[in-house]
Parts: sequence; C-alpha cells; structure tokens
Amino acid sequence: MNKFCKGMLAGTALLIAPVTQAAVIEWAYTVTTEWTSATFTNGGANANAIENNSLVSWGSASGDHTMLGQGAADSRSALEITASTVSGNVFTNDLMPESTNTITHFNNTLASSFDTLTGANLRTTLNLTPVNPVGPALPSLMTDFTIDFIETNNFLACTFPSSSFCDDIFILQVGALNSSFNYEGVNYFVNIVELTGNLRLLPDRTCATAGVANGCFGFTTRENAITPANFGFIITAAIPEPATLGIFGLGLLGLSVFGRRRQIKK
Repeated sequence: MNKFCKGMLAGTALLIAPVTQAAVIEWAYTVTTEWTSATFTNGGANANAIENNSLVSWGSASGDHTMLGQGAADSRSALEITASTVSGNVFTNDLMPESTNTITHFNNTLASSFDTLTGANLRTTLNLTPVNPVGPALPSLMTDFTIDFIETNNFLACTFPSSSFCDDIFILQVGALNSSFNYEGVNYFVNIVELTGNLRLLPDRTCATAGVANGCFGFTTRENAITPANFGFIITAAIPEPATLGIFGLGLLGLSVFGRRRQIKK
C-alpha cells in the first residue's frame, strides 16, 4: 500500500472515537438502487426509450446497447444498474466499504435523428437490522440522486478534456453521499463511496460543458466504450460532527485507492 493510502486511512481512523458498549457492532443490510425517471431531448419523441427500474436506454428501436461498434443508425446507448438489490453484513467502523450496486454507461455512437438522454433520477434504499447485538430493524434510509447527462456531438471539437471525439458526460449530484441516523442513543453515519475510481471530481471545463458549477462530480465515457461505477458504503459511529468531513474526504479521495485494492485481490 502506498504512503498516500496509508496516510489517508490512518488519518481517517483517528477521526473515529471509541465505540460505546451500546453501539451496534454488526448489521445485516439490503441495498436497492433503481431509476425513478428520465428526461430526453425534444421530449423523447424519437428516443425509442426503454425505462424501467434497472435500465434507461435510447437510440435505434432495433438496436442492442450491449453491442458496441454498430452503425450510428442501428445502435443504442444506455445506463444500466446491475446487482440492483444486494444483501450482506457490514461492521461498524470497518473502513473497507461493502460493495453494492453498479451503474454502467454503454456509450454507442448514435445518429443525430435520435433524441438522447439529458437527465435521470436515481433512488437508493438502505435497510439495516442489528445482528450484534440483535435488535429491531431500522426504518428504511432512502436517498434520491439527480443525474445530469450530456450526449456530446461527435462531429465538433471537444471544449473539455476528452479521450475520444467526444466523450459523453455523466454528472452525479453529490450532496447526499453522506447521511446519519440515531439508534438507541448512538449516532451513526453512512458514507457512500465509489470503488472503481471512475467517478471523480471533473475538470472545470467539463463541468461548464455540462452546464453545472465547477467542482462537479461524475465521469466521462469514451465513444464505443463501457464505463462502470461500482458503489459501496461504510458505517461509522461515535464520530464528532466536524469529523464527518474527513470521512467524506475518504469517499472522494479514496475512490481509486479502493479500486486498486480490489483489483489486486482478484
């Protein structure tokens, strides 16, 4: 592990105060992530849109979004959620995130006659039940995210850093990556991280192209390529309020670190 990784985890660990005896040590969890709505250019009249809980797709009515490199008149693009519902156990104050759902962008070149995605809404629902010590289940923790999406023109020069001509842009509103709850007098914090390192702070010119403020958070996808964003979460307890910013920093700065560690294990 490099010095940056060690320093980051060590610094974050210092933010976590000792857990009281009343704190839950282990939780059973279920996480469900689903699309709740989507918007398209021109109202989507010629998007041939497919919209359901796990898939938002647009392009040719006869196209297949998983087949890259088709002709522009015959292809589709998509945002697909895999492992949309996952279950497992998570330990309080374990800084190795639990992997949950993955959002994958299938970016195919589309003919200009097709309407394209401009935005979507995403809902994540976390259900927690204490298993050590055993206790009653918590009410569902529900978080809504807004996605801004830019399908770029592939015939004009890019106005932002791009690895193809031109990458599409996916922006995630980041305000809800951190949440908290109180269980039997102990405050807990749920922090969402992204494990592949693809989701990151984007350059100012990329944010401007997407029509959002500097400091936006998301990823860009090369034409005729597939880009996944694998999400996970950690639960911490007994953290003084100002320290939550440090944990948020772990979520943002540790994206590529966790991704590399997962790859090394494989």
